[in-house]
Amino acid sequence: MNSLYAYFGLVDLHKVDMPGHSLYQLGLIDSLSETYGDERFDFFSYLPEDILDENTDTSNSFPSTGLGAVFNKYYQRLISDNYCVDLTHVLNTIAKKEYKKLYLKARFRNLSTLAKKWKDTLAFEKIIIAAIAAGYKADEIIILDTDLSLPAKFVKKYQSELTFLIPSIDFKGISNRFLDDCLAVHNEDYLKNTSTVFYGNIDTSNYKAGNGKSEILSECITALREEYMNNEVDDETLILIHKRNSEMLLHPATTHIYRNDRYEIWDALRISSIMLNVTKDKYNTRKFIPARIYEALIFGMVPVSYTFEWLSETFSFDNIEDLLEIVKYLRDLDSSEDIKSAYLHFVKDYRTYVESTQKNVDILEHLQKALSNNLKITKEDIENPNR
Repeated sequence: MNSLYAYFGLVDLHKVDMPGHSLYQLGLIDSLSETYGDERFDFFSYLPEDILDENTDTSNSFPSTGLGAVFNKYYQRLISDNYCVDLTHVLNTIAKKEYKKLYLKARFRNLSTLAKKWKDTLAFEKIIIAAIAAGYKADEIIILDTDLSLPAKFVKKYQSELTFLIPSIDFKGISNRFLDDCLAVHNEDYLKNTSTVFYGNIDTSNYKAGNGKSEILSECITALREEYMNNEVDDETLILIHKRNSEMLLHPATTHIYRNDRYEIWDALRISSIMLNVTKDKYNTRKFIPARIYEALIFGMVPVSYTFEWLSETFSFDNIEDLLEIVKYLRDLDSSEDIKSAYLHFVKDYRTYVESTQKNVDILEHLQKALSNNLKITKEDIENPNR
């Protein structure tokens, strides 16, 4: 029996002008499979049907490269023949209880989708209502909070009827085996320049309270522009991936890619080695790993992050001077092999952190089980919860 995966976007390459990081979705879906045992997924997109008709790639093919082969492998393994199934089909399948589980990317109304008259949130709500009416249990309707934006009112309303999961906190944002396959490609074939990419909205002043990016972002971009202008190397640049109506960002020392062109985005991530990660302050507070870090892991890039010491002391910065020191170090490396060594250093930091958090989860689960059974807890229980 298939499960359902509902997402605001597509997993293949496309040219829809919309936010979101689609290039880590297969790794995320495989993490659900690896963690919870679901093998195949019908894929539902919240996008309007006319946009899907114009942009869905029925061949579901990725570039003819080693990394493209990894994406194709996981697409074929995970996604059923029902790719971009319509809402009527989804609701009918739910009514017949023919999905094992429902994994729904959370959707909530915002100014952008209201202006476009998109009904993504309405579809999200219809799926939830239909699933509850059909008798799905709370642990069979999983809401994925992929950016820490779930409203408290929504959680309170459905806390007994739904399960809420946060990728990177409650389970890995990409699976171990997906990352292993990406690493195998990079170990075999790694050719990079030292361009820096920032992928995401720069002006977040219209975001809901608490969801804007750190104010240091604009300073980082200005400093990096000067770094690349003053130390020119062929084919190396600052690359900004952003929405089309941000013409005020255009700058001769910067390469601009509009977010609708996932083909160009793929190529930019493939050839570049540095990913700038400046994001919401609450991500750092909650120790939440955002999508751009997973995309960096997938594409063989080094994420250079603002105040993410908990993830990688080496590649975290607290001020502009430290940012430039990291970038200059990476730009001074003589070969792709040296850059790959820096990337693998980050991978080691990432995996060390993930393993430590998993141990904490094991300890918590063990303590909860012991307390529920009125068992005595020893020091050895805490140090080795799986004994």
